[in-house]
Amino acid sequence: MEQRTGIREAVDKFGGSPARLADAVGNGVLRQNVEHWLKVGRVSAERCPDVFAATGVPCASLNDRVNWSLLIAPTAQSPQEVTHG
Repeated sequence: MEQRTGIREAVDKFGGSPARLADAVGNGVLRQNVEHWLKVGRVSAERCPDVFAATGVPCASLNDRVNWSLLIAPTAQSPQEVTHG
């Protein structure tokens, strides 16, 4: 039985068509890229945000080899966190 991966879920949102997903992602992503991701079971790290934007499938599901929590930009400190003195 095929393992259910994030990229499989993303492709399924486009009727199982790698070409339709590639078109939706845009930014130079080709059908061949999507087919490769299906074969290896994960999206390249640099393309995960694009696939997420097109599908809503989280980057952590699209590529589990990246620690995505380290890549989230820190937010500005709230006034309560700033110390004076």
